[in-house]
Amino acid sequence: MGTPPGRAWLRPRARPTRGREPSITLAHNSAFRYVRGVRRRSPGPKLAIALTLIAAVGAGAAGCRHKSKSPAEAYRRFADAVRSGDGGAVFDALDQDTRWAYMTIQKWHREAYDIVLSNYPEGPEREREGHRFEHWATASSARDLFKQELAPALLPTFQPLVADDATIQPGPDDDHATAVLASGARAPLAHGKDGGWGFAGLDKQVDDEKNRAYHDLEVVRASAADYERAAARAGK
Repeated sequence: MGTPPGRAWLRPRARPTRGREPSITLAHNSAFRYVRGVRRRSPGPKLAIALTLIAAVGAGAAGCRHKSKSPAEAYRRFADAVRSGDGGAVFDALDQDTRWAYMTIQKWHREAYDIVLSNYPEGPEREREGHRFEHWATASSARDLFKQELAPALLPTFQPLVADDATIQPGPDDDHATAVLASGARAPLAHGKDGGWGFAGLDKQVDDEKNRAYHDLEVVRASAADYERAAARAGK
């Protein structure tokens, strides 16, 4: 699968370059050992085993995930998930790019959380920043975060997009389509690189959220580097 809070998001539109998958180190250490590439010590044996199991479960779930083979099937799946009020099923009904964006957001929060705990000195800023990133960083998956944090607010906004009389209209290219309701409401659909279709109505929102998460990570990296330089000067 691709790359995939108290939430704080940035609003620039430009998409950041996808980063390397970070390891997850939840060690409390105030030593300054930040390097621009973000070197982190390996997790302990118990944490490493736990993370391996989480990754295996996530990969298995992704491999078994049913793909909607047509825009009509994708819309029915989305509509059924909204009617049932199942936030996890709504996440599964999203287009691939949107799901991967949420996974990337979580990955960047995990890296930021690791840097804060490993490189920030003891004090209010470390406590504040650690608390800000902790929830998303330590959650089991982006799907669970979406189900618990986002779906309760999103489900009511999706209700007007659900109807039995929707017709599927082709989009500007073969990878886009729209479910059009008699009310005039429109539900955008997109075709992913995995061959499946999904609901693409959160595309702009998640893009803004992804950019905010990337910006937050860059700020944390810069602050860690500042702390390291300050410690080096103090040690002279």
